[in-house]
Amino acid sequence: MIILKLLVFAIPATLAAVLHMVVVKFNLLGKLKYPLDFNLTYNGKRIFGDSKTFRGLFAMVILSILSSYFLYWLTITFDTIAELNIIDFVATSPLIIGVAFGLGYVLAELPNSFVKRQLEIVEGKRGNVLNIIIDQIDSPIGCMLAIIPFSRMSISFFLTGVVFFLFLHMFINVMLYLAGLRKNPL
Repeated sequence: MIILKLLVFAIPATLAAVLHMVVVKFNLLGKLKYPLDFNLTYNGKRIFGDSKTFRGLFAMVILSILSSYFLYWLTITFDTIAELNIIDFVATSPLIIGVAFGLGYVLAELPNSFVKRQLEIVEGKRGNVLNIIIDQIDSPIGCMLAIIPFSRMSISFFLTGVVFFLFLHMFINVMLYLAGLRKNPL
């Protein structure tokens, strides 16, 4: 049952992330493709690098809002989805939920990007196994933390989610790679 709840919880961020890869692949919203770090450096190295952009921030927030409205629609349309949903759409608008998902996803990636730039790991390169794991789990953890105030999330849900979303994120990234929407599988 918890796996089904995790899958329902993952709908907004997963759908938004997949659609974001379409935005990147087809260079949509190109005018927003400007680095979040404004090309600034720390210790002579970029803060986040070129891949963390205002386009990504904007796209993830907007797509997460739309995806949250989709999950909301699913919960009011299908009793089974409503029973599996832990997000409180009664007390909180899908708009707020979507903003939280989008910001949680993007902001959680920034510390890892900063560390990788300081360690001189080239953007788009995987680094060591620890870097790969952190790359795959930072945004799901950010999403879960951002949604805690708007949900009935238990400690067991969160801890199971850390492991489950690590593997789900890896699986989706491999699928996106095979579909030609990502340059690297992980």
